[in-house]
Amino acid sequence: MLIPDANKQPEYNYLIMKRFYIIILPVLFLFVLSGMVSGCTSNIHAENEGNSGFRLIKTITLPHVSGRIDHLSIDLKNHRLFISALGYKSVIVLDLKNEKVIHEISGLDYPQGVLYIPKLNKLFVSTDGDGKLFVYNAGNYKLEKIINFGDDADNLRYDSVSDIVYVAYGSGGLGLVNVKTNHLIKKIPLDDHPEAFSVDNQNSLVFVNIPDARELATINLKTAKVEKKLSFISSLGNFPMALDSVHHRLFVGFRIPARLKVFDSQTMKLLTTLKIDRDADDIYYDAQKKNIYISCGGGYLEVIRQETPDTYKLQERIKTAEGARTSLYVPQQKYLYLAVPKSGQNDAQIRIYQRKSNTAH
Repeated sequence: MLIPDANKQPEYNYLIMKRFYIIILPVLFLFVLSGMVSGCTSNIHAENEGNSGFRLIKTITLPHVSGRIDHLSIDLKNHRLFISALGYKSVIVLDLKNEKVIHEISGLDYPQGVLYIPKLNKLFVSTDGDGKLFVYNAGNYKLEKIINFGDDADNLRYDSVSDIVYVAYGSGGLGLVNVKTNHLIKKIPLDDHPEAFSVDNQNSLVFVNIPDARELATINLKTAKVEKKLSFISSLGNFPMALDSVHHRLFVGFRIPARLKVFDSQTMKLLTTLKIDRDADDIYYDAQKKNIYISCGGGYLEVIRQETPDTYKLQERIKTAEGARTSLYVPQQKYLYLAVPKSGQNDAQIRIYQRKSNTAH
């Protein structure tokens, strides 16, 4: 994800302006229109705020961490949370049991993606500034490998079936890395920078959000090629994504206007659209509860209920904090970890929400 920092290298300024002209200018009308109808959305949300399915159980402050916080990963066995402190140019290792920082991997050029692989005790970190993937021994934090993707290495996903880490990178590509050997297997070209993506092992597919190209691409892993492209005109900024592989439902979050769209992942037919809060960055599908969780930078956590594979209803809206748009839902714990960046006199935080057991339906 591009960082609007004028002090970074000159080519970033070009890319930032490119994103501005591609996305922002053509959709100012849509943004205004979205604002006109936002009052209706707020009224719907307010009806559900008193019946929260999550409760805040812990807040851990990170007083030395400044700037934007990106993605998170967890080591359940050793109670470690790995935090991409992008603005702080470090990966923070937080001991959740003792509620303290136990290690920092510093000097990284704007870390974005972070991914812990338990069975290998490895930590994968992707960086925006220099476009690299770093592989560490998560026991002693020693660097094992660096793979250079050129620029803007971003989201990471692990496929435990094939033991492959997928890396979204640059101005258009998805890299496949063998987690055992740390070797780059191949690169799959895309039309522009990929954001969130989901791997469908059952059908050997990867669904990829490409917001600057205004499209959602479907990659066939058997051929390593894009086989379908779904274009968007009226809904833009498709950043977060989640997949319900059992019912073949794909959940895509849009920022302009702020919406969740549900697609049939086999036909790519649009099934329904729901209003959500602004600046969504992470979406999770809870298969056990048939719920969708969306963390939004506008300061809310949205919970949407899947009543049937084709029908969805906003269940609640939980007040969080402005700018807290990145999160991690851990189904084994029924915990949602929310990253809250430093704001004014308020320190950066990790807030831990527990899913209530009485939210069954």
